[in-house]
Amino acid sequence: MNGTDAREEVMALMQALEEEPHHVQHAAALAVQLFDELESLHGLGDPDRFILEGASLLHDIGWSVAQDGPGHHRQSARLIRERTWQHLGPETVELMAQVARYHRKSPPDLEHEEFAALSPAERHRVQQLAALLRIADGLDRGHQRHVTGVSVEITPGRLLISLHSSHPCSREIGAAAKKSDLAAAVFHRAIAFAVLPESKS
Repeated sequence: MNGTDAREEVMALMQALEEEPHHVQHAAALAVQLFDELESLHGLGDPDRFILEGASLLHDIGWSVAQDGPGHHRQSARLIRERTWQHLGPETVELMAQVARYHRKSPPDLEHEEFAALSPAERHRVQQLAALLRIADGLDRGHQRHVTGVSVEITPGRLLISLHSSHPCSREIGAAAKKSDLAAAVFHRAIAFAVLPESKS
């Protein structure tokens, strides 16, 4: 897979179908920061980082066909699967679709046919990556980019996610905390949030 060409292809689909590109690009940036901060915990590599970034950029494209909203996460997955990709292989496409699908509502479950069809290792990858996307999406709940960055302190019983912000972000913390259920289960730690005000230069 050529990373540059693949990313350009993902960006093209996002730009074609996404009405709020600023939100999904910001969510993608936060998700990748979380991925990097937790590398020692999840042990995933660059291909998974790309899957997370791609799923983050495309997680809301389902709004283009699900105007009522409730099923847009499933529609996002369908649109990713049905795209004729030139630079992404079938496994990457399927994992990206599933990570996007689980950015909201119920977490991955063996009762879901597509998730059950994955190998155990692939299921674990989807769980870890979707966990990060769920938190990142919550951290831009108002689509205002109030949380400008994140850092994570890993302890045996807790992940303390520190948020860089110069704005009140209780709404974002509330949304991220609500969506941190999967991360708590996958990483076997409580999830906590703190705000670090941006330094004035």
